[in-house]
Amino acid sequence: MNNLILDIQNLTYSINNIKYIDDITFSLKEGEHLVIFGPESSGVTKLFDLIIQADPKYDGDIFYKGKSTKTLDYFGQLMHKRDIGYVHGDYGLLSNMTVEQNISLPLEYHSILPTAKIKEHVEAIIYELNLGHCKKLRPIDLTGSEILKTAFARAIVMDPDLLYIDHAFKSQCPLNIKHVTDFLFKRFERHDKALILITYFPQDFIDISDSFIMFFNGKIVFSGGREDFLNSDNPYLLQYKNNSIKGPMVIL
Repeated sequence: MNNLILDIQNLTYSINNIKYIDDITFSLKEGEHLVIFGPESSGVTKLFDLIIQADPKYDGDIFYKGKSTKTLDYFGQLMHKRDIGYVHGDYGLLSNMTVEQNISLPLEYHSILPTAKIKEHVEAIIYELNLGHCKKLRPIDLTGSEILKTAFARAIVMDPDLLYIDHAFKSQCPLNIKHVTDFLFKRFERHDKALILITYFPQDFIDISDSFIMFFNGKIVFSGGREDFLNSDNPYLLQYKNNSIKGPMVIL
Protein backbone atom coordinates (compact mmCIF):
# COMPACT_ATOMS: atom_id res chain seq x y z
CA MET A 1 0.00 0.00 0.00
CA ASN A 2 1.30 3.45 -0.91
CA ASN A 3 1.99 5.83 1.95
CA LEU A 4 0.39 9.23 2.38
CA ILE A 5 2.66 11.94 1.07
CA LEU A 6 0.32 14.81 1.97
CA ASP A 7 -2.42 14.87 4.59
CA ILE A 8 -4.40 18.08 5.14
CA GLN A 9 -6.67 18.13 8.18
CA ASN A 10 -9.34 20.80 8.85
CA LEU A 11 -7.22 23.51 7.24
CA THR A 12 -8.46 27.08 7.67
CA TYR A 13 -6.56 30.17 6.56
CA SER A 14 -7.70 33.74 7.22
CA ILE A 15 -6.31 37.22 6.63
CA ASN A 16 -7.96 40.19 8.38
CA ASN A 17 -10.92 37.98 9.34
CA ILE A 18 -11.50 36.95 5.71
CA LYS A 19 -11.45 33.17 5.25
CA TYR A 20 -9.58 32.17 2.10
CA ILE A 21 -9.57 28.48 3.00
CA ASP A 22 -12.38 27.19 5.18
CA ASP A 23 -12.00 23.86 7.03
CA ILE A 24 -10.76 21.66 4.18
CA THR A 25 -9.54 18.09 4.52
CA PHE A 26 -7.96 15.91 1.85
CA SER A 27 -4.97 13.63 1.36
CA LEU A 28 -2.66 12.46 -1.39
CA LYS A 29 -0.87 9.12 -1.58
CA GLU A 30 2.42 8.31 -3.23
CA GLY A 31 1.78 7.49 -6.88
CA GLU A 32 -1.41 9.58 -7.12
CA HIS A 33 -2.17 12.47 -9.48
CA LEU A 34 -4.62 15.05 -8.12
CA VAL A 35 -6.28 17.87 -10.08
CA ILE A 36 -7.57 20.81 -8.03
CA PHE A 37 -9.80 23.39 -9.71
CA GLY A 38 -12.37 26.07 -9.13
CA PRO A 39 -13.34 29.55 -10.32
CA GLU A 40 -11.17 32.59 -9.69
CA SER A 41 -10.92 33.55 -5.99
CA SER A 42 -12.12 30.09 -4.94
CA GLY A 43 -9.24 29.71 -2.47
CA VAL A 44 -7.06 27.40 -4.55
CA THR A 45 -4.24 29.91 -5.03
CA LYS A 46 -3.68 30.15 -1.25
CA LEU A 47 -2.72 26.48 -1.09
CA PHE A 48 0.72 27.24 -2.50
CA ASP A 49 1.75 29.37 0.48
CA LEU A 50 0.56 26.75 2.92
CA ILE A 51 1.74 23.52 1.28
CA ILE A 52 4.93 24.63 -0.44
CA GLN A 53 6.10 27.67 1.49
CA ALA A 54 5.14 26.05 4.80
CA ASP A 55 3.50 29.26 6.03
CA PRO A 56 2.51 28.29 9.62
CA LYS A 57 -0.22 30.92 10.03
CA TYR A 58 -3.17 28.55 9.69
CA ASP A 59 -5.60 26.53 11.78
CA GLY A 60 -5.77 22.77 11.38
CA ASP A 61 -2.72 20.87 10.20
CA ILE A 62 -0.69 19.92 7.14
CA PHE A 63 1.33 16.72 7.29
CA TYR A 64 4.00 16.12 4.65
CA LYS A 65 5.40 12.59 4.77
CA GLY A 66 3.86 12.23 8.21
CA LYS A 67 5.39 15.37 9.74
CA SER A 68 3.47 18.55 10.52
CA THR A 69 4.82 21.54 8.61
CA LYS A 70 3.93 23.67 11.65
CA THR A 71 6.81 22.08 13.54
CA LEU A 72 9.48 22.94 10.97
CA ASP A 73 12.23 25.32 11.99
CA TYR A 74 14.00 27.57 9.48
CA PHE A 75 16.31 24.80 8.28
CA GLY A 76 13.40 22.35 8.14
CA GLN A 77 11.42 24.75 5.95
CA LEU A 78 14.35 25.00 3.54
CA MET A 79 14.55 21.21 3.30
CA HIS A 80 10.78 21.00 2.85
CA LYS A 81 10.87 23.43 -0.10
CA ARG A 82 13.78 21.53 -1.61
CA ASP A 83 11.83 18.28 -1.46
CA ILE A 84 8.93 19.62 -3.56
CA GLY A 85 9.11 20.65 -7.20
CA TYR A 86 6.77 23.41 -8.29
CA VAL A 87 5.92 25.51 -11.32
CA HIS A 88 4.07 28.84 -11.06
CA GLY A 89 1.90 30.32 -13.76
CA ASP A 90 4.51 33.05 -14.21
CA TYR A 91 7.30 30.39 -14.36
CA GLY A 92 9.77 32.46 -12.33
CA LEU A 93 12.84 31.97 -14.49
CA LEU A 94 15.84 34.13 -13.64
CA SER A 95 16.23 36.64 -16.45
CA ASN A 96 20.01 36.94 -16.20
CA MET A 97 20.57 33.19 -16.57
CA THR A 98 20.44 30.92 -19.59
CA VAL A 99 18.12 27.95 -19.94
CA GLU A 100 20.94 25.66 -18.89
CA GLN A 101 21.80 27.78 -15.85
CA ASN A 102 18.16 28.07 -14.72
CA ILE A 103 17.76 24.30 -14.79
CA SER A 104 21.09 23.70 -13.03
CA LEU A 105 20.43 26.16 -10.20
CA PRO A 106 18.61 23.82 -7.75
CA LEU A 107 21.35 21.21 -8.07
CA GLU A 108 24.09 23.76 -7.53
CA TYR A 109 22.43 25.04 -4.36
CA HIS A 110 20.99 21.87 -2.88
CA SER A 111 23.05 18.88 -4.05
CA ILE A 112 26.57 17.62 -3.45
CA LEU A 113 27.02 16.47 -7.04
CA PRO A 114 30.25 17.56 -8.71
CA THR A 115 29.99 20.08 -11.54
CA ALA A 116 30.54 17.44 -14.21
CA LYS A 117 27.67 15.27 -12.89
CA ILE A 118 25.34 18.27 -12.68
CA LYS A 119 26.11 19.15 -16.30
CA GLU A 120 25.53 15.56 -17.40
CA HIS A 121 22.20 15.34 -15.59
CA VAL A 122 20.98 18.69 -16.91
CA GLU A 123 22.03 17.82 -20.44
CA ALA A 124 19.93 14.65 -20.29
CA ILE A 125 16.81 16.61 -19.28
CA ILE A 126 17.49 19.29 -21.90
CA TYR A 127 17.70 16.54 -24.53
CA GLU A 128 14.46 14.90 -23.35
CA LEU A 129 12.58 18.20 -23.58
CA ASN A 130 14.10 19.27 -26.91
CA LEU A 131 15.71 22.39 -25.45
CA GLY A 132 19.18 21.85 -26.89
CA HIS A 133 18.78 24.54 -29.55
CA CYS A 134 18.12 27.24 -26.92
CA LYS A 135 20.08 26.11 -23.87
CA LYS A 136 22.43 29.12 -24.09
CA LEU A 137 19.58 31.65 -24.44
CA ARG A 138 18.07 33.76 -21.68
CA PRO A 139 14.30 33.84 -20.95
CA ILE A 140 13.79 37.07 -22.90
CA ASP A 141 14.84 35.25 -26.08
CA LEU A 142 12.61 32.20 -25.57
CA THR A 143 9.20 31.31 -26.98
CA GLY A 144 6.32 30.54 -24.63
CA SER A 145 6.77 26.79 -25.02
CA GLU A 146 10.52 27.04 -24.34
CA ILE A 147 9.84 29.01 -21.15
CA LEU A 148 7.29 26.40 -20.06
CA LYS A 149 9.65 23.49 -20.68
CA THR A 150 12.56 25.24 -18.95
CA ALA A 151 10.45 25.85 -15.86
CA PHE A 152 9.35 22.23 -15.78
CA ALA A 153 12.90 21.00 -16.26
CA ARG A 154 14.03 23.10 -13.30
CA ALA A 155 11.13 21.77 -11.19
CA ILE A 156 12.03 18.10 -11.75
CA VAL A 157 15.84 18.33 -11.85
CA MET A 158 16.05 17.39 -8.14
CA ASP A 159 13.71 14.41 -8.71
CA PRO A 160 11.12 15.67 -6.18
CA ASP A 161 8.69 13.33 -4.45
CA LEU A 162 5.85 15.83 -4.93
CA LEU A 163 5.40 18.03 -7.99
CA TYR A 164 3.03 21.00 -7.65
CA ILE A 165 1.89 22.66 -10.89
CA ASP A 166 0.02 25.93 -10.40
CA HIS A 167 -1.81 27.26 -13.50
CA ALA A 168 1.29 26.64 -15.62
CA PHE A 169 -0.53 25.91 -18.89
CA LYS A 170 -2.25 29.24 -19.35
CA SER A 171 -1.84 30.73 -22.86
CA GLN A 172 0.04 27.65 -24.07
CA CYS A 173 -0.49 25.84 -27.35
CA PRO A 174 -2.26 22.47 -26.82
CA LEU A 175 0.62 20.68 -28.57
CA ASN A 176 3.10 22.23 -26.14
CA ILE A 177 0.94 21.13 -23.21
CA LYS A 178 0.72 17.59 -24.61
CA HIS A 179 4.49 17.35 -25.01
CA VAL A 180 5.17 18.50 -21.46
CA THR A 181 2.44 16.42 -19.79
CA ASP A 182 3.51 13.26 -21.64
CA PHE A 183 7.06 13.84 -20.43
CA LEU A 184 6.03 14.63 -16.87
CA PHE A 185 3.57 11.85 -16.33
CA LYS A 186 6.02 9.33 -17.70
CA ARG A 187 8.46 10.44 -15.01
CA PHE A 188 5.79 10.68 -12.30
CA GLU A 189 4.16 7.32 -12.91
CA ARG A 190 6.55 5.91 -10.30
CA HIS A 191 4.71 4.70 -7.22
CA ASP A 192 6.81 6.80 -4.82
CA LYS A 193 5.97 10.11 -6.55
CA ALA A 194 2.87 12.31 -6.41
CA LEU A 195 1.45 15.21 -8.39
CA ILE A 196 -0.88 18.14 -7.68
CA LEU A 197 -2.08 20.10 -10.69
CA ILE A 198 -3.97 23.39 -10.22
CA THR A 199 -5.99 24.42 -13.26
CA TYR A 200 -9.11 26.14 -14.54
CA PHE A 201 -9.54 23.33 -17.10
CA PRO A 202 -9.75 19.99 -15.25
CA GLN A 203 -11.32 18.25 -18.24
CA ASP A 204 -8.02 18.60 -20.12
CA PHE A 205 -6.36 16.23 -17.64
CA ILE A 206 -9.04 13.57 -17.33
CA ASP A 207 -6.80 10.86 -18.78
CA ILE A 208 -3.93 11.31 -16.39
CA SER A 209 -5.60 12.23 -13.08
CA ASP A 210 -6.66 9.82 -10.37
CA SER A 211 -8.81 12.27 -8.44
CA PHE A 212 -10.39 15.72 -8.66
CA ILE A 213 -11.18 18.33 -6.02
CA MET A 214 -13.22 21.48 -6.65
CA PHE A 215 -13.08 24.61 -4.49
CA PHE A 216 -15.57 27.43 -4.11
CA ASN A 217 -15.47 30.21 -1.48
CA GLY A 218 -12.60 28.46 0.27
CA LYS A 219 -14.49 25.18 0.70
CA ILE A 220 -14.30 21.83 -1.06
CA VAL A 221 -17.60 21.45 -2.92
CA PHE A 222 -16.72 18.34 -4.95
CA SER A 223 -14.26 15.50 -4.50
CA GLY A 224 -14.05 12.27 -6.44
CA GLY A 225 -12.28 10.05 -8.91
CA ARG A 226 -12.29 10.11 -12.69
CA GLU A 227 -15.70 8.45 -13.06
CA ASP A 228 -17.19 10.75 -10.43
CA PHE A 229 -15.89 13.77 -12.30
CA LEU A 230 -17.42 12.53 -15.54
CA ASN A 231 -20.78 11.40 -14.21
CA SER A 232 -21.58 13.19 -10.95
CA ASP A 233 -24.70 15.35 -10.70
CA ASN A 234 -23.03 17.57 -8.10
CA PRO A 235 -24.57 21.02 -8.82
CA TYR A 236 -21.29 22.91 -8.35
CA LEU A 237 -19.47 20.59 -10.72
CA LEU A 238 -22.23 20.71 -13.32
CA GLN A 239 -22.33 24.51 -13.25
CA TYR A 240 -18.56 24.66 -13.66
CA LYS A 241 -18.41 22.08 -16.46
CA ASN A 242 -21.29 23.73 -18.31
CA ASN A 243 -19.77 27.19 -17.93
CA SER A 244 -23.12 28.43 -16.68
CA ILE A 245 -24.11 31.42 -14.55
CA LYS A 246 -27.06 29.37 -13.27
CA GLY A 247 -26.36 27.23 -10.22
CA PRO A 248 -25.23 27.42 -6.60
CA MET A 249 -22.15 29.51 -7.39
CA VAL A 250 -22.67 33.26 -7.60
CA ILE A 251 -19.69 34.72 -9.46
CA LEU A 252 -19.05 38.37 -8.63
